[in-house]
Amino acid sequence: MIKVRDGAEIRVRISHPTSARLQEKKATSPLPVLFVTHGGGWLQGTHLSEEAWLYWHLYEHFEIVVVSVEYRLAPEHQFPVWIEDSWDVLETLLSAGKSVFSDLDLELDRKKVFLAGSSSGAGISAVLSQMCRDKDIPISGVILNVPVLCDYRHFPAKDNADGQISSYRQAVETFSSGAMAMVWNIIQPSESSGSDPKVSPLLGDLSNLPRHILFVAGQDALRDEGIAYATELKGNGVEVELEIFKGVPHNFAQISELKATARFQRILQENLARWLSPL
Repeated sequence: MIKVRDGAEIRVRISHPTSARLQEKKATSPLPVLFVTHGGGWLQGTHLSEEAWLYWHLYEHFEIVVVSVEYRLAPEHQFPVWIEDSWDVLETLLSAGKSVFSDLDLELDRKKVFLAGSSSGAGISAVLSQMCRDKDIPISGVILNVPVLCDYRHFPAKDNADGQISSYRQAVETFSSGAMAMVWNIIQPSESSGSDPKVSPLLGDLSNLPRHILFVAGQDALRDEGIAYATELKGNGVEVELEIFKGVPHNFAQISELKATARFQRILQENLARWLSPL
């Protein structure tokens, strides 16, 4: 548990290789850190929900420490509590002070921290990357899986087809379109607040950010905002890789039988291996 700014204690799950495995692999400390914020529309989700589709298969291939934040959820809690909880845990991780991280029996490489999340958790990761940039905190890379990046009521007109986001229109008969509209109406009942970059990171300053990889599902209401975010990053000179998986729904990476899921896992592993390689 980590105490955050208002005195609440936030549950944090820390997963890392055993000492025996590190000896077997001849891996040396300090170990890089994958800082994960889970999905669930800010209304639900736990550490386990993110394991299911983002990082469980990374354990087998990499000697890394995974820090997963169980931030407080709506509707019991209101914006920006999930941003503040995640930021406070990240600051604790990055600090050299006494904390649960300093009590580990291995050393963390605080100069190799990667941000990662799926869906709404990816939106939190995007916001955290912009906050780190503003505070001159180096981040080694950002992984955004089917990210929520913009309140649909504020999607930029230049990316908006006929006054409506085309991916929302195309996904109207699937879970994701109606569900996301409902989520936004719960999370941000006042339409005007949705333009805040901490709500809609697509509307923030996307310059001078760390390298990114974005995974986008073709049959997902969130498809177009993911593509727009990658386009804006590239236009601002940020190293970015965009992977689009045609014809699959929002949660495709949880469906192990899909060929798209195998491709997703392969690309994620290849990019993380490249990012972790010595310069």
